[in-house]
Amino acid sequence: MPSELEQSMESLIVVFHKYAKEDGDGKTLTKKEFRKLMETELASFLATQRDPDAVSRIMKDLDQNRDGKVDFTEFVSLVVGLSVACEQIYQLHEKKAKK
Repeated sequence: MPSELEQSMESLIVVFHKYAKEDGDGKTLTKKEFRKLMETELASFLATQRDPDAVSRIMKDLDQNRDGKVDFTEFVSLVVGLSVACEQIYQLHEKKAKK
């Protein structure tokens, strides 16, 4: 039986490919696929963004090879960045709870 971490890793892969295969490619996210993924899977995060062009800006930042698409490696950097930010918030809450 997969561990909790292994299940989380599998979820990342499955979610990425769920959206990446919408245009038939299956290996990268187009702008349309990336927007749909963000609006569906990261809706709470997007709701906190004040910039109406947040999805386009994020995609541009992620697209390291400037091919207009986001591959899995580029996508994972988004997940890592958001996870680090969430962990920092978690630490603040833990610190406040101990006082």
